[in-house]
This record gives sequence, structure tokens and C-alpha cells, in this order.
Amino acid sequence: MKIVQKTSVVVLGLTFSFVISQASAADEGFFSTLQGYAQSTTWEVGTGVDYSTGRYGQLSDTSALSVPLNASVQIDRLRLEFTLPYLDVKGPGSYIGGIVLPGGGVPMTNSGLGDITLGAAWLAHRDDDTWPAVEIAGNLKVPTASAGLGTGKFDYGASLNFYHTLSPQFMLFGSVGYQWLSDFKTFHLENGVMASLGLNFKPRNSVGVGASVSYREQYFTGFGPQYSASPYAFWNFDDHWRVTGYGSFGFSQASPRIGGGLRLTLFG
Repeated sequence: MKIVQKTSVVVLGLTFSFVISQASAADEGFFSTLQGYAQSTTWEVGTGVDYSTGRYGQLSDTSALSVPLNASVQIDRLRLEFTLPYLDVKGPGSYIGGIVLPGGGVPMTNSGLGDITLGAAWLAHRDDDTWPAVEIAGNLKVPTASAGLGTGKFDYGASLNFYHTLSPQFMLFGSVGYQWLSDFKTFHLENGVMASLGLNFKPRNSVGVGASVSYREQYFTGFGPQYSASPYAFWNFDDHWRVTGYGSFGFSQASPRIGGGLRLTLFG
């Protein structure tokens, strides 16, 4: 009996030691994983100003000035994004979550907070010599806008994004997606395909210039699709600061005739 008791104590002691060692190893693995994620995590916070103007089938222009707060974090393959704009809209059109609808013909001014946009993306394939990087992305527009600046409903979007390094200086990028829009008052808004394609040139690591073209299927009957082109440039003037400028030129009734913006970004 004493032998059995002693053996039980030894086995229990060995088992306890094994559990402790495994727990310690698990802790080390857990903290190593956290450290790995921390080392592969990047983030950005930025603000600036965006401006666009166009007729949108009206007799006079509708202009939109936006001061957004942008934030994003990249954790290994996962990216999370947040945007909240302050808007000032002038003209006869109704500015609804980034698109403009026909108004009553009388110029009006609306200002206030816009809709929050939440985004998430997963890097399904990293860029290599054979295949481009492929990212699966989605976004949700949350109805937080002031009266007259949003539909008051949720909108959704999904896309496949890609980019491919052609050389140390040139990178090709683009996306194909679909957007679901909620109706606004008596306006029936149409869901539709979105696509973009662009080329980026980096003469050196801190400077880049490029241009992109974009397309969106008709979102309102009679407006036709959106077509636009956007040249841009950015400069990392410090280890943690970037300034970006862009222009925008529309080629259809549904697109802003002209626009542009500046963005100041803190990153790490």
C-alpha cells in the first residue's frame, strides 16, 4: 500500500511538472505569437480635405467639401479601416453618402457629420514573381450622417483588390467589386459593379506618383455609369509622416466634373 501511495505521488509529481512545462511552453508560444503580430502590425491615422463639383444633370453645380478622419490598422494579413467625414455641400443636388442625386433645382447648403464607413480586408495571397497580391475586402456604411447628407440606411460593398510589383519602381493595382445601395426617399438607387485600375511609380522610396481610372455602373435611372480618372502623388517627408495630393476628373453625368484633395497621414 505504501508503494502504491509513493508511486501515485511520483506519477502526480511528474504529471504536475509536465503540465507546468507545457503551460510555460504554451505561454511562450502565445507571447511569441503576440510579438510576431506586433512586429507585423502597421497603422495609419490621417485627415485632410476633399473637394468635388459637378452638374449631375442640373442647371448649376453641386459642390461637396469633406474633411475626413481616416484610421486603419494592418495586422499581418488583416486590415481594418474607419472613416468619418465632416461635410459641407452646396447646390441643387442631394449629396447622399458619396453620390449626388437630382434636387429640386433650388441651391441649398447642408453641413454636418457624414456616414461612418467601416472596412475590413484579408490578404489571401501575397505578391510574388508569378501572381499578384489578392485581397478580399468588404465595407459597411453606417447611417450616422446629419439630415440631408445620407440615406439613413446601411449600404454595403465587397471587392477583390490586387497589386503586383512589375519592377522596383512600378506597381500595377486595381479592384473589382459590387456595391449595394439603399433607396433614398422616392429615389430608387441601383446596385452595381465597380472597378478600378492604376499604375504607381516610385522614383525613390519616399516619393511616389501615379494615376488610376475607375468605373461604377449606373446608380440612378437616366444618369448612366460613372467614369473618372485620378492622378496623385505622395511624399513621406519623415519616418512617420506622409502628405498625399490628388486630382479627379469625371467623364460622365454621374461623375464629379472635377475634384481634388490633400491628406496628411501619421503612420507607424
